[in-house]
Amino acid sequence: MDVRTHFHRELNNIFQQVIIMGEMVTDLLGKGLESLLTANEILSTEVIKNDQLIDDLQLKIEDECTLLIAKETPVATELREILTVIKIVSELERLGDHAKHLAKKAGKVSSEGLKIAGPYLQDMTEFGCQMVKEALESFIELDSTWAKEIASRDNYIDNKYYDLYDRLIEIIKEKPYKAENLVPLLFLNRYLERIGDRVTNICECIVYSKTNKHVELNHAQD
Repeated sequence: MDVRTHFHRELNNIFQQVIIMGEMVTDLLGKGLESLLTANEILSTEVIKNDQLIDDLQLKIEDECTLLIAKETPVATELREILTVIKIVSELERLGDHAKHLAKKAGKVSSEGLKIAGPYLQDMTEFGCQMVKEALESFIELDSTWAKEIASRDNYIDNKYYDLYDRLIEIIKEKPYKAENLVPLLFLNRYLERIGDRVTNICECIVYSKTNKHVELNHAQD
C-alpha cells in the first residue's frame, strides 16, 4: 500500500466518524424535543448523559485529524478537508448542546406553553435535522453547490422562529401573568433557531474545502 492510499483510507475513516457523529446529534435532538414535549424526565436524563458521548467523539476525531496531519503531511486540498472536519465536528458538538438544553426543560415548561409552541419547535427540529443530514452528505461528496442550497433553507427556520417569537410576545403583552410560563419557550425557540445557523456554518466550511474560498452564506450570524 503506497503512502497516499494509506492517507486516504485513514481520511475516509475520519469522514465516516463524522457521519456517525451527525447521526448521534440528530437522534439526540429528536429525543431532546420528545423529552420536552412529553415531560419525560427519564428520557431527559438519557439525552443529557449521551451528550457527553458526542463531546467525546468530537475530541477523538480532532485528535485523529491532528495525528494525520503530523504523520502524512497532506497537500493543500487534503489539508483543507482535514481542517473542514475539525470545524464541522465543533458545530456538531454545539448542536448536541442544543439537544441538552431541550432536555433540561423537560417537565419544567407549562403544558399551556407547549400547546402553543410545540408545533413550531417540532417543525424547526425536524427541518433542522434534515439540513444536518444533507449537509454532511454534501461534505462527503464535496458538493459545494448542494451545500449552498442547504444553507439557504435556514430562512425557513428563521421564519418559524420569528413567528413563534411574535406570538409568544403578543400573549405576554396581553396577559403579563402568563410571562413566567412562556419566557422559557423564548429561549428554547432561540436554541432551535441556531440549528440553521450551525448548519450554515458547516456549509460554509464545505464550500471552502471544495473551492478554497471563504464565503458567507445566507446571512450574518452572531
